[in-house]
Amino acid sequence: MSDWSALEYIKAAIFYFSYFVPLAAAFFAIAAVRASGLTRALAAAGFAAASLFIYARFVEPRILLTVEHETMLARCFADAGEVRIAIFSDMHVGMFKNAMPIARIARRADATGADLVLIPGDFVYFLTPQNYAQTFAAFGAMATPVYAVLGNHDLGLPGPDVRTSLADALSEIGVVMIDDLSIAVQTQNAHFQLIGLSDKWGRNQHLELLADEFATPKIALTHNPGTVLELTPMQRADLMVSGHTHGGQVFIPGLTCKITSFACAVTRYGLADVRNGRVFVTSGTGMVGLPIRFNVPPRIDVLTVKWRACE
Repeated sequence: MSDWSALEYIKAAIFYFSYFVPLAAAFFAIAAVRASGLTRALAAAGFAAASLFIYARFVEPRILLTVEHETMLARCFADAGEVRIAIFSDMHVGMFKNAMPIARIARRADATGADLVLIPGDFVYFLTPQNYAQTFAAFGAMATPVYAVLGNHDLGLPGPDVRTSLADALSEIGVVMIDDLSIAVQTQNAHFQLIGLSDKWGRNQHLELLADEFATPKIALTHNPGTVLELTPMQRADLMVSGHTHGGQVFIPGLTCKITSFACAVTRYGLADVRNGRVFVTSGTGMVGLPIRFNVPPRIDVLTVKWRACE
């Protein structure tokens, strides 16, 4: 808590005071029954607002979806292939105690039967370093291999910069950290190049890794999908996997993208073909700013990536 600013204390206060909202909802419900006229209308409106907040604060953050997707890469290769990838991001464990438990995420991801897990960053949200190993131990116990990069919050943008201690802790439990690394991955039905890029906000991405040519597909993993907009024609991936947007965290059609334009700069959620390539954005499992999610439940995305052989 020594790293907290006044704003963080306000966020924490909102989190703990939210436990009183069910009492407020009960008060409004009683008032709506007993009162009449304008008072009844106001009480009913208060009850509706409190009920929406209760759902967004206490219910939706604990709903964990598993969503299937499929994509065929644009290019062909010497051999056809297929890989099934479990993707989740933005756990933001720390300040808000209603964040999705890591053990639950790990169990669900393992149960998908994926060939590998990709985590595009933002593991923590003011979580103390001495708790890293215990908090993320479930990732190390997974039967599915896990690859990850760090996100802006892990780098202290904003918050404390914990990149070294966090990456070390994750590596020690068995997560393969690939920030600014390029590695060959072999699965039962596929062989591809996995390229990890550090977060865009850190302004030290090794985008030149994407200029290397391989006989197999290039799948890039980075936190911020906006990275794809900064690539040159020589810096291409067949698919980029990212997080960061939270899907808006509170999604109101026609409004969310106007208020939080960064969340929709490439795509708010899912697959998108943009000028510099194809991107998949996962909407995350945790929260920042406010301890709520609305119309964007936490989710694990399972993306089946296929590519064809050149004739």
